[in-house]
Amino acid sequence: MLARVLTAVASLCLLTTTATGTAAAATSGTGAADSGLVDSGVVEAPVVVVGVGGLTWDNLTADGAPTLWRMLEDGASAAAMTVRTVHSPPCPLDGWLSLSAGRAATDPQLHRGRDCTAIPPLNRGTVDGWAGLVAAQRASVYDPTLGLLGTTLADSNVCAAAVGPGAALALADRQGRVARYYESVRATRWDCPVTMVDAGVLDRRRDPGRALRQADDTVREVLERAPSNATVIVLGVSQPLHSTLAMSAALVRGPRTTDQLLTAQSTRWPGIVRLLDIPSTIVDAVGVTEPNDFTGAPLIAAGQRPPADDTARKLSDVTQRDRDLRRSSGWFVNGLAAAVLLAIGTLAWLRRSGRDPRPAEFALLVLAALPLCSYLVRLIQWWRWPVPLVALWLGMLLGALGLALVLRRLPRPVTTLSGLTVAVLALDAITGTVLHHGSPLGPSPLSGGRYYGFGNTTFVVFAVHAVIFAAGLARWLSARYGGSVAAGAVAAIGVVTVVVDAWPTWGADVGGGFAIVPAFVLLTLDVLGRRIGLVRLVLTGVAAVAAVAVISVLDWLRPAASRSHAGRFVEDLLHGDGLDVVTRKAGYALGSLSGGPHLWLAGALLLYLVAVVVARRQLSPAWFERAVAERKYLWGAFVAVVTVAAIGSAANDYGLRIALLTLAVAGPPLALSVASTWTASRTEETQELTLPG
Repeated sequence: MLARVLTAVASLCLLTTTATGTAAAATSGTGAADSGLVDSGVVEAPVVVVGVGGLTWDNLTADGAPTLWRMLEDGASAAAMTVRTVHSPPCPLDGWLSLSAGRAATDPQLHRGRDCTAIPPLNRGTVDGWAGLVAAQRASVYDPTLGLLGTTLADSNVCAAAVGPGAALALADRQGRVARYYESVRATRWDCPVTMVDAGVLDRRRDPGRALRQADDTVREVLERAPSNATVIVLGVSQPLHSTLAMSAALVRGPRTTDQLLTAQSTRWPGIVRLLDIPSTIVDAVGVTEPNDFTGAPLIAAGQRPPADDTARKLSDVTQRDRDLRRSSGWFVNGLAAAVLLAIGTLAWLRRSGRDPRPAEFALLVLAALPLCSYLVRLIQWWRWPVPLVALWLGMLLGALGLALVLRRLPRPVTTLSGLTVAVLALDAITGTVLHHGSPLGPSPLSGGRYYGFGNTTFVVFAVHAVIFAAGLARWLSARYGGSVAAGAVAAIGVVTVVVDAWPTWGADVGGGFAIVPAFVLLTLDVLGRRIGLVRLVLTGVAAVAAVAVISVLDWLRPAASRSHAGRFVEDLLHGDGLDVVTRKAGYALGSLSGGPHLWLAGALLLYLVAVVVARRQLSPAWFERAVAERKYLWGAFVAVVTVAAIGSAANDYGLRIALLTLAVAGPPLALSVASTWTASRTEETQELTLPG
């Protein structure tokens, strides 16, 4: 029986892996997987950065921006760039100040809910109102240091010239002074290793075509006058004024660029970079050590890009695809949770009334398959369909229905589904999280929170299904080989789960390890028949911290530009900034308390479940006690899932959203397992729809 299950899992994984590679090749246009980064810098000094407020990929046409289009056709490297910093939508001032600080900075008027602030002029070599701009950053959780880029270059005796007020903001030192400033491109001497040019702002309400033509003319003049060996970077420093959030355009022309997609170690996503990567790129190009406060990484090549038309279309698609995914993400999580509650309630009613429960059980199996299908739907490239949102939702729903119909015929469908989910997500992590790039549970380049590895939502899906798969496998093994073998299998699955989730080049999820280690320790103890006890709880907590600490330190030992969140956190701790990071994430988590009644309900339910774990005999209902007594390792799986929900909610910046998603993902398999014990006699078909363990 187990051989049939493993064969099914292996076959489905092989199919998924093959399809993933094909989809990656189709998306990149190169035949290479999305994870294949060519770790070679594309920018060398002298470097010229031309910033245009609001430059997006839909601006780039042969008629509207002939110079920029010619750059693309002549072989410039390209990427879509995240410009969101603190506020959404970001203003031009946000962008220029973020370049100055190397981390997210804010327009002071946006903090007060007003329109964008105009770029301040220079007054006798100093940015007008600089002290006020510095003071405004004190309210930011990111604690940016304005003038850090300019000061870093000056301290290393690197000449830097600013052309226009926005560029002056970016290259000013910490006192707001600009050593070399020019009013126009024509007046610039071009004798510095670093030159930055402000090419204006596009406003969707006020003749954006004219502003685009003026910016394009500025770029043309730069290309004509800059040194022939210069690397020229043209980028949008913000989204267009009076428009919705969008990815900006980034083009790089220089000695090292030949028709490539760009990326950076901060995104590990071919064709996606961040505005905050530009300061890191500049200091790397001139051979200056990057300040610890910088949060970006130098631009690197990510393989050959398609022709100009296809490149512009694909990179423009990133914005619309992410907008559709963000619209769908909340509906998916909240809708899944509501559907699970409805299905469980229907199942309970059918059983109490003596009716056939199989329709409700099948519905729960479909719901259990939905999280996996939310990743696999990326394989159909739904954003290319005539009505993308319809294709997205139909792809997920029909995929879950089809998968449930196939799994229903297997001896242990839920265990098989959980094993398949874990295997697919693990393979996706190892190969660059390709499936995440088109999933409502994946990262959002528009918001810029995370680009690679496992985000909070994937952590939940991965951890919950790893627990369920381990419990199901343990029940099968214990019946044939004894509890020690079963416990060993659970421990091995736990180790693999932690490594995949937390390893810097795979899941890169720091907080996940704090929840996964205790969950699997508690499940292993249940398989061994051991009581938990206070001492074991303390040791479990120590083991979780130790596991995460070891992985984080190993990440920190890598080069600074290659570190993930874990390694950067170690560096922050060494520089005394660790508390700021913890405080910022704790603030996000506490912010979930104002998320609405659905999160309050999830929090209340989580508190009750934690109380059941602590005082099971006093608080658990009789039907649950009977289920735990009859279904081996059900209690261990239940405790492990509650542990994931509780510690995950406390250790991750999603807060109660972790609890909501955990309950939604774990609800169907656990409900099926409990329901299988409610009646003494069951048909063979109904038994197949239960969780073994």
